[in-house]
Amino acid sequence: MNKLTDILTARNVFRISLFVAAVILLLLAPKAAVNVDEMLHYPHAKRVVNWYFTGGEDVSCLDTPVHNLKYYGQSVDNLTALVNRVFSIENEFQTRHFTGAAFFFFLLLFAGLLGKEISNSYWVAATVVLSLMLTPRLFGQAFGNLKDIPFAAGYVAGICFIIKYLKQFPKVNRKTVIGLGLAIAFTCSVRIGGLILFAYLALGIVVLILSKPFLLKYIVSTKSCFVRLLGQWLVIVLAGYFLGLLFWPFALHDVVRHPLESLSVMEHYKISIKQLFEGEVIWSSSLPWHYLIKWILIATPEFVLLGILYFGAFLTYKFSKPLSEQLSIELFVFFTLLFPVVYVIVIGANLYSGMRQMLFVLPVMVVLAVTGLFQFAKLGISKKVKIPAVALFFLLMILPFQHQAKTFPADYIYFNAISGGNKAAWSNYEYDYYFHGMKEATDYLIAEIGDKEAIVAMNCQLPNYFEKKSNIDFQYTRYLERSSVDWDYALFGVNYIYPYLLKNDTWQSSRIVKTFYHKGNPLVVLLERQSKEDYKGIDLLKHRHWDEAEVLLKKELETDPNNVWMFVNLANLKLAQRKYAELDELLADGRAIHPYYEPLYLIEAQKFFDQGKFDESFAVLNELIEVNPRYKNAAALLKKVKEKLNK
Repeated sequence: MNKLTDILTARNVFRISLFVAAVILLLLAPKAAVNVDEMLHYPHAKRVVNWYFTGGEDVSCLDTPVHNLKYYGQSVDNLTALVNRVFSIENEFQTRHFTGAAFFFFLLLFAGLLGKEISNSYWVAATVVLSLMLTPRLFGQAFGNLKDIPFAAGYVAGICFIIKYLKQFPKVNRKTVIGLGLAIAFTCSVRIGGLILFAYLALGIVVLILSKPFLLKYIVSTKSCFVRLLGQWLVIVLAGYFLGLLFWPFALHDVVRHPLESLSVMEHYKISIKQLFEGEVIWSSSLPWHYLIKWILIATPEFVLLGILYFGAFLTYKFSKPLSEQLSIELFVFFTLLFPVVYVIVIGANLYSGMRQMLFVLPVMVVLAVTGLFQFAKLGISKKVKIPAVALFFLLMILPFQHQAKTFPADYIYFNAISGGNKAAWSNYEYDYYFHGMKEATDYLIAEIGDKEAIVAMNCQLPNYFEKKSNIDFQYTRYLERSSVDWDYALFGVNYIYPYLLKNDTWQSSRIVKTFYHKGNPLVVLLERQSKEDYKGIDLLKHRHWDEAEVLLKKELETDPNNVWMFVNLANLKLAQRKYAELDELLADGRAIHPYYEPLYLIEAQKFFDQGKFDESFAVLNELIEVNPRYKNAAALLKKVKEKLNK
């Protein structure tokens, strides 16, 4: 018994928790899904690596006008491209997923060490590791998200080293200085927002000196101390800033102006993306101020929210006591959680895809939640109150664990029971925005197709699943516009289907042969085309063979009555024929399926314009703009109408 007690010390339990986590990560990495962001950032990483291999001659990585990729340091993405190139690795995405697993491990390590620094307990560190493993929004993105997870690892490591630095100040040892410099450098190499760690360090030093005035006198009057601190600050600043730019071509072109330009772009991201929030489709640049707070509340595991309540209660209680070093540390860490959230709300930052860009605050939240739990456990109150309260924290861990076990690799899609769970979130909030559900669906479809020649359409850019299948060609198409593309099978994720269609069940196609579910919610649907009359009909319409086109398009509607794109094309046909009564009937039938479908508004506005009813046309265009203020297809007609109305 004594030997077992000697082995299971708190420090060893922390080590065991990390070992078990590492084994789980290594086992799951090969089974992880590829996400749509990987198909964007990995090709850019290849171009970055080629910039170095060509001595700067290949400048394609600096020409990214659409997606602004040059503004990302994305050092971990670049690292995977370098490894794959140097070692000629064929399975490139598996390299990425093992790399992601490694950086999630670093996140576990430093978050655990941060918990230990706050509480001086390795039991807290071990519980932090367990808690992060059971936080689906983090663990579920461990393998393919090589920006937000590594950034979170660097952010937490930076905070951990800053606390070490402040504890040792002014006699800071060399390891802490080097560790802090490297942590800041790495964080900035992923995203330039890592510069915030410099501000945290400066704030910590200022507060420390203000609370202990004798320190300033000691530093100024002791030459060796003053010189040593200046040298250390120089090392931290130079290493933290310039080392973070080494794998970032855009920054190296102007090491002062370009990183600051990138910071400005990231804070006010100009690309606006449609988001589903609280049941409404809203452009990300116009989301309400409480968007991030709401997401944190609905997507954070229940046990973490409970732990935060414990921590908040104790923090409030400690304010009635004299300021102590322990309280100062807790307040500092709490500040690193609170400040980024408040800051992005105040500046009106362009956020999207849930809380993905702010994932780095979640580990800090988990650390504080576990700290609150252990503070409650040490409280000198009745065991009848203490034991159930502590037990509840661990019992609530069952909820995310069950979710993860059932839904991997789409386990990042987690909504807590407080918000109504995944059932309530479906069709009201962004669901599978990364399209992780496509992995199971593509595996199934590949087996179904076998050796047959086939064209597969998808509403996401994930052709990688078919790269080794020479008999399968890939096509991209939007779900509603699927009839305009030639395909034999199609896989569509439901995330970007308009919520009205989902809630009123008018999105279902008769061609669906299989639905892939997630917690009882449709996630991906597989369609099989028995005929291509819809595609042929649209092609005939393009070539103005109206009668033949009309026959085929109407025949398709008999087979698939919810295919609203057929109503759009038939309405365009009647518009060309100037058969306005039939056109109005088609618009009404189309709106019965999808009352917010932009092409139906545009056709109606064009009809009024063709009839010389410019006021009516302008009114319909205004309705269209209310539905979708960024619908570019309406720009040309709107300009013509304004010219006619002298507006």
